[in-house]
Amino acid sequence: MRHLIAALAVLGLTGLGLAACSEPAEPPEPKAYDPASDVIGAPLHEALDKASGVEDLNAGRKNELDEAIDAGSSAAE
Repeated sequence: MRHLIAALAVLGLTGLGLAACSEPAEPPEPKAYDPASDVIGAPLHEALDKASGVEDLNAGRKNELDEAIDAGSSAAE
């Protein structure tokens, strides 16, 4: 029984020694960005662009209305 435990200990320590002394694994190459496979980011960016366009349109209309009101109130004075 003692020999079995000693043999397992030697095998285990040898395996650990080999793993510790081996070359470190290289990280995988980063993949190029593929917009077609981006199922979350691309639609999100499209929605944000559309929302930004709507905000710009509303701001422009508000500015035109403010100018018309200012011109009307100036003419009434």
